[in-house]
Amino acid sequence: MLVSTLCLSLYADVGILIKIVDGDTLHFKTNNQKVKCRIQHIDTPESSNNSKNKRDIKNCKNVSEKDMKAAGKSASRAARRLLKLNKQYEYKVNGKDRYKRSICVVKLDAITFNEQMILDGYAVPYRQYLSGSELHHYNLLLDKAKQNRVGLWKDRREVIECLNQVRK
Repeated sequence: MLVSTLCLSLYADVGILIKIVDGDTLHFKTNNQKVKCRIQHIDTPESSNNSKNKRDIKNCKNVSEKDMKAAGKSASRAARRLLKLNKQYEYKVNGKDRYKRSICVVKLDAITFNEQMILDGYAVPYRQYLSGSELHHYNLLLDKAKQNRVGLWKDRREVIECLNQVRK
């Protein structure tokens, strides 16, 4: 993890956090431009009724729309506890997604925001885009969150478990 943090510092953009959309989408202002960041390697429940929320509910037959949205709002609150609006953060852009959002890794002090959301129990690894040692690392973080019954693993287990199964 030291190597990934070091590389992040060497190649990162610096921006002011201007909006927390939800647990895995942030907006920064960098060089007078707005950068929409989809957080790399993680997925969180949606906090609003959009097409992804509808897909997740359809795939999670034992989870109600109300429970899915509540879990999404919890993930958004977790992001707000970790990050502060109008504060400067380092982040690295690793391409764009199909919605033209930047795919980002956001640096916290000793760990990335991406990792911390999983460790705190509000996100699952987005395994479709992970391989090798990264996949192993994110699965270890997930196992630790599950064992410690933190975040959604504590009070919305059926939602986070289903999201975890959908992302395998």
